Amino acid sequence: MGSSIHIPNSSAQEDVQIPDWIKNVAGWWAKGDISENEFLNGIEYLINNDIIHLHFVPCNPLGVLEEAGFKIEAEHNLDTVLVPDWVKNNAKWWHEDLIGDTDFINGIQHLVQYGIIKIENKKILGKVPLEDIVFSPAWITDKSNLVFINSSFFELYGRDGNCLVDDDGKIRWVNAALGLDPNKMGMYNEVAVWNDPQKVVVVYPYFTYAAYNEPGFYTYFRGECDDCTTTKFALPNTLYTSSGNGHQALTLLGYPSITDIEIDQNPSILQQFDKVIILHNEYVTRTMFDAITNHPNVLYLYPNALYAEIEVNYTDETITLIRGHNYPTPDITNGFGWEFDNTHPYEFDSACLDMQLYEIDNGWMTTCYPENLFTSDGPDIYNLLKIIKDL
Repeated sequence: MGSSIHIPNSSAQEDVQIPDWIKNVAGWWAKGDISENEFLNGIEYLINNDIIHLHFVPCNPLGVLEEAGFKIEAEHNLDTVLVPDWVKNNAKWWHEDLIGDTDFINGIQHLVQYGIIKIENKKILGKVPLEDIVFSPAWITDKSNLVFINSSFFELYGRDGNCLVDDDGKIRWVNAALGLDPNKMGMYNEVAVWNDPQKVVVVYPYFTYAAYNEPGFYTYFRGECDDCTTTKFALPNTLYTSSGNGHQALTLLGYPSITDIEIDQNPSILQQFDKVIILHNEYVTRTMFDAITNHPNVLYLYPNALYAEIEVNYTDETITLIRGHNYPTPDITNGFGWEFDNTHPYEFDSACLDMQLYEIDNGWMTTCYPENLFTSDGPDIYNLLKIIKDL
């Protein structure tokens, strides 16, 4: 494979304009001078004035569990959980100009969308209904008790109601929200790019997110729909399960991100960056493929990237599968005939017990699917993030 790196066992927005009084409110709340509800009044203002954009509505996990016949102990009622410390620390850092307006807004939007912060319905203008204010940690439960999840690197939270019953009878969160632990800022500073001059960007896999929606490409692959090789766009959000954890982790650490739509519409955008980080961008256009493979320094963080060719109709807001993934004939795997495709066998190793990065013509690829590392309790995630920064 040429050069390789062994890993030991471990959304950019435009500048926003926020009224000064919101920043003062955040600082007062961080110091304990005002109540949590007074701080949330400021958040309501940001939502109602379209500074924070909401794309979906969080829901209540307790109802889901009770409907499934699981016993919920009163002492574990999620409505009684207080605001996580790292949320208050974010407000403090913002008030002290240690993080920028956009970083603060991205963080609060992230918390609202995941149900970690919720606002009363009647206080929100427009068509987005939200439930009462509550801060909820992630957890795993069986039929007898609840267990809160802790990651050794990131704090880990679950989105209300987004849970499933797995094969061993446990209720688990389908998606997780990551947060910064204020006690680990020294470690974060070593792997973050907050004060780093390097020009780097993360590419969010919007088209792949759309391809996985139902009905869509996978409805067609299962033989349940003859014309589902064309599917509608879906609203982009970081709940996309494949590489959603990686996107969260990197943006929390200061990495700017763009969507693959931006590359498709303006392929020269990548030329302004010294390093490009590709996530699980499985479905891409020919324009994207050319722009990415012609960049001199790309980290393909997830196997199975650049696997199938699609076309995009921005008028109809649809994507259409053109080639790849055994389409239009069974013998076609990678739709671009890409010599560096690393789908098999690496995509199916999610344990990443012996993860390595190996060098190709225009960058680096991984030997496993690292999504679970971002919620792990070992040193792997720190080591991986340090390598990503230093590549």
